[in-house]
Amino acid sequence: MTDKSDQSQVTSHEDPQHQVMSLWGHLDELRSRIVRAGVTIMICFVVALAYSSKIVNFLKEPLVEVLPKGASALHFTGPMDVFMVNLKVAFLVSVVFGAPAWLYQFWKFIEPALYPKERKYVFPFIVASISCFLLGVAFCYYLMLPMALKYLIGIGLDVGTPIITITDYISLLTVMILGFGLVFETPVILVLLAMLNIVSAEMLAGQRRLIFIGILIVAAVITPPDPISMLGMAIPCYLMFEIAILIIRFIKRKRD
Repeated sequence: MTDKSDQSQVTSHEDPQHQVMSLWGHLDELRSRIVRAGVTIMICFVVALAYSSKIVNFLKEPLVEVLPKGASALHFTGPMDVFMVNLKVAFLVSVVFGAPAWLYQFWKFIEPALYPKERKYVFPFIVASISCFLLGVAFCYYLMLPMALKYLIGIGLDVGTPIITITDYISLLTVMILGFGLVFETPVILVLLAMLNIVSAEMLAGQRRLIFIGILIVAAVITPPDPISMLGMAIPCYLMFEIAILIIRFIKRKRD
């Protein structure tokens, strides 16, 4: 006959084993999601690499528009420069066009952490995160990048002739595009953290000053060292932060 002490010992031995299996299960799920997202990105990378020259010509248009007439847009200083740039451009395009795939895998991995009644929001989360990322990319390329280049090239023309290498330009463009795309994910991430009870609308509202300073620091790191680019990232990011607070409060009222 088994007494209560024996039962408690059995339970205590079973729980750690269950936790270990659960942990390995999560790690295996994470590995599976990463592999699926990676395969999609690699396929996009191969396709983009085949059209890398045309993509580079498209990406350099914002620079061509702000350079003096007749000036050569891009230069390269080494035999490997163009080849390495083609790899960078293919990687950039694969991440942008593969966004629906890797963001989908991300949210499907997060889904088990939500309450059953909240899992119905996973599809809206997927749509919102993809839309925000692509909106950030488009906002950077069509608005902020031309403004920043016009400001920076204009300053340089007062003292000399621009000789811009293809390596420097593509590196700047890659950092800005991916940076804006990820920063525009701010409201989606904050709403997710609120649904997981990690943050609340009151907590975020009480830290507005610190968050605004943090946004300025991030914008200064990601964008070129000019006020137009920094404010062009900081202002939309802060507006999305405020929108996230409103969404979190709305969700809380529905929960209550």
